[in-house]
Amino acid sequence: MTLFAGIRRVLFASGLVSSLLFATPLVAASLAAADEVNTEALTRLGMQVEAVAESRIAGLFQITTDKGMFYLSKDGKTLVNGRLYDVSGQQPVDLTDMAMGAMRVRELAPLEDEMIVYKAADERHVITVFTDTTCGYCRRMHQQLDDYLALGISVRYMAYPRGGMGSEGARTLAQVWCSEDRKAALTQAKHDQHLAAGRCDDPVAKHYQLGQKFGIQGTPAVVLENGMIIPGYQPPKTLLTTINDALSASQSEGR
Repeated sequence: MTLFAGIRRVLFASGLVSSLLFATPLVAASLAAADEVNTEALTRLGMQVEAVAESRIAGLFQITTDKGMFYLSKDGKTLVNGRLYDVSGQQPVDLTDMAMGAMRVRELAPLEDEMIVYKAADERHVITVFTDTTCGYCRRMHQQLDDYLALGISVRYMAYPRGGMGSEGARTLAQVWCSEDRKAALTQAKHDQHLAAGRCDDPVAKHYQLGQKFGIQGTPAVVLENGMIIPGYQPPKTLLTTINDALSASQSEGR
């Protein structure tokens, strides 16, 4: 087990996150200069710090890294891996998910040319799906692609090899993205059909790293327009209901 993985496991198991979130008074959030916080420990753990902001908890800073979002004390000695909730209203609001959602939207915006895109004729929603050709539920979702499109759900595929960059899935995804007809190649790969061994400057590693940053742990992972992630497969009509409910809820929370 790596040190980074060990820290994630200890923090979840200890219950530190939940006890801290609900026992500490909240303060107004605002941007913080990166040099106010000691992030050396994160660098030692192999993380690249990309942004620093004050959290709703006094003395605890929200840190965006290439491995996801964490919370860190100003002196850099206490690291929290978990979620912050605003419980001042009638329903808890997931502040971490809101921050992560905004980040995901920003990160995905310039990448459409790298995606395999199926656009609905009467587009109502756009989802970005992190997919793996070796994933059974990814295959089921792809088999129902026409049904998603008929409901007005445009589908944009990103590559996410579940077994990592050294896996057979990663090699197959690279072949798909290097194919002249990516759509045909993706369908062939999800039916275990042979693909030509093309080579190119494929974006698979980039997509995989982005998925890790987004907190994706399995496929398919569906990212909505507001950056919210729906993990796992849902049938077309079920997914449409989930999307409508999620977007309605996020609007009521002011996202």
